[in-house]
Amino acid sequence: MIINKIKDLWRNPVSLFKFSCIISIGALLLYNIPFFNYVAGNTDESLGGKILLITSLVVIMLALNFMMTYLSVFLLRKVGRVLLLILSIINAAAVYFIITYGVMITGTTMENVFNTRYSEASGFLSCTMWLTVFVLGLLPGLYCLLRPVVIGTLKKMGICCGSALAIILVAALMNVSHTLWIGQHDTELGGLLQPWSYIANTFRVISSKHDEQAVEIKLSDGEITDSTKTVVVLVIGESARKANFQLYGYQRETNPLLSKLEGLKVYQATSCATYTTAGTKAILEPKNSGDLYEILPNYAFRTGVDVSWRTSNWGEPPVHINDYLTDPQLAERYPGSDNTYDDILLTHLRERIDSSSSNKVLIVLHTSTSHGPKYADKYPKDFEFFTPVANSVEEGEKNLDKLVNAYDNTILFTDFLLDSLVNTLRSMTEWNSAMIFISDHGESLGENNIFMHGVPMQLAPKVQYEIPFLVWLSDGFRDYKADDELPEVIEQHYIFHSVLNLLSIKSPDYNPDFDIFKQAQ
Repeated sequence: MIINKIKDLWRNPVSLFKFSCIISIGALLLYNIPFFNYVAGNTDESLGGKILLITSLVVIMLALNFMMTYLSVFLLRKVGRVLLLILSIINAAAVYFIITYGVMITGTTMENVFNTRYSEASGFLSCTMWLTVFVLGLLPGLYCLLRPVVIGTLKKMGICCGSALAIILVAALMNVSHTLWIGQHDTELGGLLQPWSYIANTFRVISSKHDEQAVEIKLSDGEITDSTKTVVVLVIGESARKANFQLYGYQRETNPLLSKLEGLKVYQATSCATYTTAGTKAILEPKNSGDLYEILPNYAFRTGVDVSWRTSNWGEPPVHINDYLTDPQLAERYPGSDNTYDDILLTHLRERIDSSSSNKVLIVLHTSTSHGPKYADKYPKDFEFFTPVANSVEEGEKNLDKLVNAYDNTILFTDFLLDSLVNTLRSMTEWNSAMIFISDHGESLGENNIFMHGVPMQLAPKVQYEIPFLVWLSDGFRDYKADDELPEVIEQHYIFHSVLNLLSIKSPDYNPDFDIFKQAQ
């Protein structure tokens, strides 16, 4: 009998009104429980007021999803039903990530999605995710696609959708008193509401990309003012948070080598964003701006500096230089090199510097050493000092200690990479040399049930924006400004102006207030 009922469910035609009601209720129950959990847990209303608010939001959501479903199927027919199938699958994936990683689907999240390579995205794929997408996404989506539906007349469509719109307006007017609360929590509410969160924020990202300049804004011409042989190596870290660096007071020995390094300067710093594209842009640009100004490597290259960019990461603004190499390209250029880990970025680095025909060399190493969700894949097993480890963030949710162990091992490996780099530069006595390490953003490791990064800055926990900023100089190269000449906490834009100083580039765009060094005498 049950089988016959299931067959009837798929074979017997249903009116578009009833079909839209079923889809609307299903979307509410399957994909929006996190939304209502947030509402219930973040209002100061009395029990009666809370019930009224949640009831009103349920009514609005049901009416809105009903109207969307009705219009999609009525106007687009089969295409509309394919669209509902796609939305069901994406809804399921969104709910999985919200529940598993504590994320919200904001504009930042969608920009991260569009800028993530498969090699990193594959780390999120798991049996649990596929099962969630199958049960909550594919099966409901197939119902949307295959259930026979009687479309009905244009008049009935007008009545049904008009009534839904009227219900939405009435429910909204009844909750005018909650406008201020909704405005205060609009980012969180919008980030948890499916499918509107990723639809609206996808259009927001597309609009933002469309508005960006196709060509970067050129800076004023600069000039190199001396011929002293100088090399600056800028290391852009990935997801390295200050809280887990021994150099910043962390109780574990995650920096056993750097903590013994003479002359290492440690700065308190914050990032300008919590995701790679914006954080990396801030490191390389002269000032905080929504515009795309000529970034540091491009400007230095145009001024006459020999610039090389080596990367195992992505998400930087367009780089216009002659020597841009990804980790696979480095492995191809230097046969026998292994590009499994970020030490590939140091391969033949001394030879690269010594072979330069310029007296001014800038090397940018864009690492991915602490990027999740699989921290344990980011370092050689020789660096698995803190054990046991979680193989992924999803596994680490069940045991945060294992997750922290894996993450701390990435910092331990970073310590080794930076120390190796400094040892290479120190041995090059004919060059003035500098090593600067700064992270694009921090990382959450389960605090307040939040994982990884990408939370909007106005909501982000400090572990996502408090970052390490480390500097080493060869003897006699430059003098640091005194601590009282700088803010207590500096930010990423100090990199641009400080590197111009190190490379002896005189420029109208140089700002001494954003330079950690004194001017050369």
